[in-house]
Amino acid sequence: MDGMSSYHKRSARLNLCENSSFSHSSRAMAPGNYRYPEVRSPLRRQVHAPSRILKSGLSARTGQVGRDRSTRQVSGNGFGADFLTRNYDMVRRDALDFSIPYRTDREMFDVDDECGDVEMIHSDTSMECVENVAMEVDEVEEKADMGSEVVNLKNRSLMVGDGSQANSSLVLNRPVTDVSSYEAYRKVLESAKDRTSKLKDRGFGGYLKERSRALLRRFFSFWKRDEEPAEDVQREAFLPLSREEETAVKRVFLANDSNILVAHKNSNIDITGEILRCLRPGEWLNDEVINLYLVLLKDREAREPKKFLKCHFFNTFFFTKLVNSGTGYNYGAVRRWTSMKRLGYHLKDCDKIFIPIHMNIHWTLAVINIKDRKFQYLDSFKGREPKILDALARYFVDEVNDKSEVDLDVSGWRQEFVQDLPMQRNGFDCGMFMLKYIDFYSRGLELCFTQEQMPYFRDRTAKEILQLKAE
Repeated sequence: MDGMSSYHKRSARLNLCENSSFSHSSRAMAPGNYRYPEVRSPLRRQVHAPSRILKSGLSARTGQVGRDRSTRQVSGNGFGADFLTRNYDMVRRDALDFSIPYRTDREMFDVDDECGDVEMIHSDTSMECVENVAMEVDEVEEKADMGSEVVNLKNRSLMVGDGSQANSSLVLNRPVTDVSSYEAYRKVLESAKDRTSKLKDRGFGGYLKERSRALLRRFFSFWKRDEEPAEDVQREAFLPLSREEETAVKRVFLANDSNILVAHKNSNIDITGEILRCLRPGEWLNDEVINLYLVLLKDREAREPKKFLKCHFFNTFFFTKLVNSGTGYNYGAVRRWTSMKRLGYHLKDCDKIFIPIHMNIHWTLAVINIKDRKFQYLDSFKGREPKILDALARYFVDEVNDKSEVDLDVSGWRQEFVQDLPMQRNGFDCGMFMLKYIDFYSRGLELCFTQEQMPYFRDRTAKEILQLKAE
């Protein structure tokens, strides 16, 4: 070739190019009959998987380049193929022992159809659910013999041991605090289930899945908690009267004084037209109406015990018997009022005990709140009577000691003079306020009524007395 002229050289290069173009055209015309494959650029795709970071700071791709270069002969300063091969082997060994960091921004859960509303757990509000799942797994795992597979999430790394007692401490001993760790833990358990006979016999993986699903359902049901029962109870406290009921109430308010409108056999209380007229606007409530209404509240509780608190309602004569103006405190005067034969229960088993208090011309209410361990006093004028609560505390200790032979200590109970309550703005609704304090507390409701609703409550109380049924 060196002796060839420039003309022959150019002719040789031209023939070479023509042969090359011919081969390309032949390749296009008859695919598959060519020697060298056509180079195609791969599609770029985003990889949704953890990217391993080597201890030396080199990525996997960099290690691959180093391996390719190790096959080349490098001259000069002694960095040849042997050195690069040893370096690559060392990096590879270190990478296998190095903990693998995981990204948490793309972790997802595949939840079964039974949890239809759940597609992904990735928010801060779901962290509590994942922690609960992890803690439940911890409890099960401590009780079960894991066999040959144990898991360690210390420093956010996974490790599979030989199941010996030395490695038993590696089993989860603290709650998992991030979603990715829990997901990784679940995957290891799933793989361990297939490889370990003991876990397969116990069905631990299936138990974990079912338990996790149940906890997830419980967690998300919290956000869908139905508040309708509480709303129903409050709505029932303000049910409007129908036109027929309003007409009946107005008619009985005009009845003759001596006519017996209704009689309650168990309490021996008869309600005449004169007695019932105390429920008209501007009138003071009398003992008969108050005591019959309290009996109806107790009948309501017995009719629907799950809907109302367990209460006892003393009548208007109890406190005047307990604390006589002449003799003072006298438990013996009321000792037989609460016998088991008479009531069918002990007072200490109640949630609340209501005691109407009549102070000359004013009605107030005292409550022995056993459920919250306190003595309460409610006055529609926000008055305070510590002596009344002191007497009731002494009575309750004597009552429990007499009926149950237990020395009850109420020194830690609070005395509360309720201030956040509806206030009376006239001189005749104190008895009606007292009855509604009792009604709402026995329902487990806050005192959410006002002075403006007193005319409605008067008509409703009259209707309930005529029907002998509190609603």
